[in-house]
Amino acid sequence: MNLYKHLFHFLRPYLKQVALAILLTLIFVLLNNASLWVTVDFIGELFPGGDTRTESVTDAVTGVAGEGGVYHRVKTAVKSVLIQETQRETLQLVCLVILFTFLLKNLFDYLRRVINRWIEIQVVFNLRNELQTAIVHLPLRYFSESHSGRLTSIVFNDVKSVRQVLNSSFGKLILTPIQLLANIAILVAISWKLSLIALVIMPLSGAIIFKIGQSMRRKSRRVMEQISEVMAVFQETVASIQVVKAFTSEGRETKKFLRANRSFMKKQMRAQRLGQATSPLNEVTAVSILIVLLWIGGNQVYKGEMGAEDFIRYLIFLFACLQPLRELSGLNNVLQRGLAGAERIFGILGTPRELYAKDGDRELGGFEESLRLENISFRYQANGPLVLDDVSLEIAKGETVAFVGHSGSGKTTLINLIPRLYELETGRMVLDGTPTTDYTLTSLRSQIGIVTQETFLFNDTIRNNIAYGLDHADEERIVEAARVANAWEFIETMEDGLDTLVGERGINLSGGQKQRLSIARAVLKNPPILILDEATSALDTESERLVQEAIAAIMANRTVLVIAHRLSTVIDADKIVVMNKGEVVDVGRHQELLDSCTTYKRLYEIQFKGDLEESGSPEL
Repeated sequence: MNLYKHLFHFLRPYLKQVALAILLTLIFVLLNNASLWVTVDFIGELFPGGDTRTESVTDAVTGVAGEGGVYHRVKTAVKSVLIQETQRETLQLVCLVILFTFLLKNLFDYLRRVINRWIEIQVVFNLRNELQTAIVHLPLRYFSESHSGRLTSIVFNDVKSVRQVLNSSFGKLILTPIQLLANIAILVAISWKLSLIALVIMPLSGAIIFKIGQSMRRKSRRVMEQISEVMAVFQETVASIQVVKAFTSEGRETKKFLRANRSFMKKQMRAQRLGQATSPLNEVTAVSILIVLLWIGGNQVYKGEMGAEDFIRYLIFLFACLQPLRELSGLNNVLQRGLAGAERIFGILGTPRELYAKDGDRELGGFEESLRLENISFRYQANGPLVLDDVSLEIAKGETVAFVGHSGSGKTTLINLIPRLYELETGRMVLDGTPTTDYTLTSLRSQIGIVTQETFLFNDTIRNNIAYGLDHADEERIVEAARVANAWEFIETMEDGLDTLVGERGINLSGGQKQRLSIARAVLKNPPILILDEATSALDTESERLVQEAIAAIMANRTVLVIAHRLSTVIDADKIVVMNKGEVVDVGRHQELLDSCTTYKRLYEIQFKGDLEESGSPEL
């Protein structure tokens, strides 16, 4: 029921349009049944004298036979309008009435279809927008536990399955029940005995539809989970294509994709086998009902208990019921697939988002005094190992603080906690005397700039990548930021300058160029706190020199937190924090740590020796 409530939430803004669609559907069904009714009268005019026993028809609605029945009164009223002085005039009027009812019926059918499609498009538009909004506001921890291929599959494949429900089912969900109820009412009015027989057998078909539908939802859920895996394998291969080719692993990746795709194919085939069984089973049930009614009704006509015209009308409306019943069985399969997709969609929409502001939060206008980390502990998973264990540290405004340690010592994790990319497990961070959790998340992050080792550029122009996150940055400021970052020298040599497209993930630029654009982005933001996460570790010597110059230019008059790849780059830092296995081992300046900290001394000696070997100089 929660799924239906969620779906209704997206339909609620369009209740007026839904009401209009229902009204148009009612008119369509009325005209459709009128056209069928008049068609029988047309047959009666072609074969006059064939309805001598209609007065004995039993009416189930009132329980009154003959002229007292609703059916008989309606039939008499229609005939009084249609019957003219001559058969030719009657035939002419009947033909005109049939033409008119069919024209009107199709006009209202067109209008209801257009309205249904409009509702469908609007709902899918809002659903996909809300889903994207929810995803970008999820905490970073969620993305570390969920593959991007799964999220992509939900946004496109699962939303598509919901759209298919609306596309092929929404109109039918309105039309089919109304059509069935109207036709059944007419059938009962013509002969309650025959209708009773049909209604006794029909629950069998309903039970089949229900059972198949339950199984279809389970199988559809497995199919959607598997296509997520297929997309994840494919995305990973494309993203790492350079590594794949370097290691000549094309065959291995193809086999990996083939395994995932074959599993998807098998699960999809199981669902299809079940889904395709619905229509034949229901048709066999419907034909069985029809044969029984033909036999019983035919005998009633022979015995004079029912008129031939009434029996023909009964059969026509009975056949008119078969199509909605067939559609209802197919509709259930589509609906169950859509609900399986909706479960995953609303699973994301129901995931708690980052809390950007709560009652009583303050706006952080700047950084004035210090940042204190008090007894911080953190783990990525609830029962996982501690990544940080009881870390305490104070950083004064204007200080350059470097974090060093072996890979996995917790440096990047600690840095990521400062802008609250992850929430603390225990302990707290205090900025200018106020816990960072008491500032709005937006104002806190606006005071922090981050330049990471892995630079991400959007498939956009250089201008828009530098000005990312700033809506009204003028060209003069963008150019100045590019100059400070040592990026302007290569930008001005390009044919389109700032309007040059960088390609997906900046593929049209070198590593050093991408990194300098990332620094220019941070310069333009002009934050009081700057985080540099191994920003030069992946660059060649010349690119590293240019980036280091750019970094030195933006470090002035800022509080800078540096994750050091090379200790030689941070020997002048005001404070060096030595980390090991999630703990702060020691804090001090370069020479102090060389004299007193064995961990730092060992790191320095290992790297110093490596630098000598790399340069070819004799070891000292």
